[in-house]
Amino acid sequence: MNLGLISLIALLAAIVIGFVRKANVGILCIGFSMILGLVYGIKAGDIIKGFSSSLCMQMIGITYLFAIINENGTLELLAKKMVALVGPHKALIPFVMYLLGFLICAVGPGAIPSLAIVPVIAIPVAISAGVNPIMTAIIGDLGVMSGRMSPLTPESAVVRELMEAQGLAGNTVPIMMCLTVTALVVAVLVYIYYKGWKVAPHTAHEDVLPKFSKNQWLSLAGLAALAIGALFFSWNVGLTGFTVGSVLIVLGCGDEKTAFKMIPWNVIIMVLGVGILMNVISLSGGIDIMVDGLESVMGPKTAATIMAIAAGLMSFFSSGLGVVFPTLIPTASGLAASIGGVTALELVSVIVIGGTVSGFTPISTTGALIMAGVAQQEDADEKFPQNRLFVELFAVSFIALAVLAVFAFIGIYKIIA
Repeated sequence: MNLGLISLIALLAAIVIGFVRKANVGILCIGFSMILGLVYGIKAGDIIKGFSSSLCMQMIGITYLFAIINENGTLELLAKKMVALVGPHKALIPFVMYLLGFLICAVGPGAIPSLAIVPVIAIPVAISAGVNPIMTAIIGDLGVMSGRMSPLTPESAVVRELMEAQGLAGNTVPIMMCLTVTALVVAVLVYIYYKGWKVAPHTAHEDVLPKFSKNQWLSLAGLAALAIGALFFSWNVGLTGFTVGSVLIVLGCGDEKTAFKMIPWNVIIMVLGVGILMNVISLSGGIDIMVDGLESVMGPKTAATIMAIAAGLMSFFSSGLGVVFPTLIPTASGLAASIGGVTALELVSVIVIGGTVSGFTPISTTGALIMAGVAQQEDADEKFPQNRLFVELFAVSFIALAVLAVFAFIGIYKIIA
């Protein structure tokens, strides 16, 4: 049987076995990758190339920093003060995070650093308010995704260039509007699924919250340095996390041994292990199998829907900005001309949306950071089991992809674009 198909089946098997047997999916994926390598003659070096050192550095660096800040009580007190600003309307916190995510992304830095910043703010705030942290982080990141095609972001510059190369007007505002409509609908569905209007009982807050201590002010300064550096100076989030964390340790703001213990190593291994099997899928042509199958059935009424699904499925296994956009957007003008019944801008819109909103899988940076952030919370193993969260994040991606497909089929994006 074709290796591409076998590798896709292996991924599904790893997820199912991990969920049923409560085993680490990443370790299972590494094992399946080795077996496939031995059977099909794939060199160990090629398999190991699927290990993402950049993602590893990012996850360890940022969780190390926030372990320090969390251990000295800074995050808890900051969350309580932020929740106090909302007043009694705790159920609205997820949508406040949506607006915050949109603004952080749209002012210029784009989605890549913003998707790393928003969950680490949203999760402790939600925990303190008695709101589901998974839901809050997801909705906050949907806000980030809504602002991705703002004319100020680097992502919009890439899309504009790809559009102009085909003779299309490089205006990304209609695409941003399409993204926002889609993300808002998905946010509402996520809110309903998690019953966001139900605020869990939690310890009552004091009328007058204590002031930040010296160490907490230094920790907040470190958090600000991380946010400003990543958002406005393109600093690597992981390296910045290590650097700021080291400075805080030297200044006596936390305990290094405690911080290392709080890093969610099991989640990091899960994400990186799945990435290794993803590399086998890519090498074996598994992605091409899916895309070719979808494109072979394209027609005037289904072109936008199929392209949307193709972009979404590709983004499960690869970068939207680095792979999906440059691969599929250049085909938009030619497909629109040859198939008919669909506009090039409509196809570009569904490609961008598909390569964006389906990025909640745990093998993506967005899903991985949400998992890592939740795993750092107290009693996380009992309240938010890893394997269930792993499946839920995949489910959110499929829900987003389903909303995209339905909207594409009924022509919503044609009207907006």
